[in-house]
Amino acid sequence: MKTTIHLGARTSAATHEIVKLEAQDNYTLVHFIDGTKLLSSTTLGILEERLSDCRFFRVNRSTVINLQYLRQFNIHPYGHRQNTKSTHDIIISRRRAAAFQACVKA
Repeated sequence: MKTTIHLGARTSAATHEIVKLEAQDNYTLVHFIDGTKLLSSTTLGILEERLSDCRFFRVNRSTVINLQYLRQFNIHPYGHRQNTKSTHDIIISRRRAAAFQACVKA
């Protein structure tokens, strides 16, 4: 499905090109598949609503990922967070872990 989403300020992007969205105060940093980034003045919550028809998942308070680009994930016991040195490591909130596993298995 190749749909576009309005990111704000006369900017739109194809949803299949978006890898993840990160909240930064009242702005959202949009990461694209080609490595470029765009700082949008639209909040993460509004963009998440616009992406509700697509295969995106909010893994924690400040991050929404495109499940299309998820390659692998590891589950660690709660409270035992490892040092995340890679920029590709994303912490899934404890409250969203079960919903995430159900979404990925579906």
